[in-house]
Amino acid sequence: MHTFYLILGITIIVVIAYDFFYTTLSFNGAGYLSRLTSRFLSSLFLFLNRYVPRRNALRYSGVTHILFLLGMWIGLLWIGFFLLLMSDPGSVVEEGTGSAASALTKMYVSGYTLSTLGVGDYVPGSEGWQIIMAAFSFAGFIFITTAMTYLMSLTTAVIHKRNLSLFIANMGDSPEELAASFYDGEHFSILTDISARLREMINKHNQNHYAHPAVHYFYSTARDESLSINLVNVDEALTILTHHVESKTWRVQDIRPLRDAITKFLDTASHHYQQKNFEITHSTPHLQYLKSNKIPLVQKSAISSCQKEIHERRCSLNGLLQSNGWSWNDIYPKQQITNSD
Repeated sequence: MHTFYLILGITIIVVIAYDFFYTTLSFNGAGYLSRLTSRFLSSLFLFLNRYVPRRNALRYSGVTHILFLLGMWIGLLWIGFFLLLMSDPGSVVEEGTGSAASALTKMYVSGYTLSTLGVGDYVPGSEGWQIIMAAFSFAGFIFITTAMTYLMSLTTAVIHKRNLSLFIANMGDSPEELAASFYDGEHFSILTDISARLREMINKHNQNHYAHPAVHYFYSTARDESLSINLVNVDEALTILTHHVESKTWRVQDIRPLRDAITKFLDTASHHYQQKNFEITHSTPHLQYLKSNKIPLVQKSAISSCQKEIHERRCSLNGLLQSNGWSWNDIYPKQQITNSD
């Protein structure tokens, strides 16, 4: 009995099983190994995005994440079982002759055992190994079916993410356009009509994002399908209303719950990026566009009294944008932005 192989094999099996089931069944985020793998791949794709035009590199991010995770789970389970077989020279024997199997043969046996019980050319060397190999065959079946179920749930989450993005994009492509689309000529009644539905969709995506963190890495190449861009547009539109538009035209009960839903999503998504400080050297909203739509603006903006709060909010929003390969310039194209420590 090779104790080193035994301990190492059991350790790998326990670690990968915990990571797999925590990621797929806990609905509490990803396991440690899955999280490290996703962060590495995300950094790689965002790096490539700097040099590949039209965000074409990012279109392969989601499927690459899934293939790497599946490969890691199955591969490490395979290696762990192989090491377990290697701990006992007589764990696998050749049918008929009873001679001990080689290391390469045990690699072959451990691989097919995870999906079937084999073809009978090599068999367990004892009754104890018969039970162990039957257990691993069942474990392989559980891994595969659970992974397929996880992928179906993840697909549903990705579809909802893009539906939410398009729902927002259909109302406007910028914060100013969104603010104007909420206005009916006297009040922001359209915001009242869609606020509850939009809040519900954001909350659902927040839960999907929390349960299936891999949904974050399904980047969109088109602007109107990118949730990060459109969610920031909504948040900035709410900032425009609360700080630049006469308060008698909008209702706090329409804005506060919606902004709270966005805040909760930012808290969930913040695990995927580091919030960085940055400075905007020009005023952000294009108020002339709002004036042209006859939206009543306040004579003196209240934004100066809340500058710190707004800046912190925009730092968080900017982190979300950067984690999806966008920047604050994609919200306000004419802005000049400089990073600061």
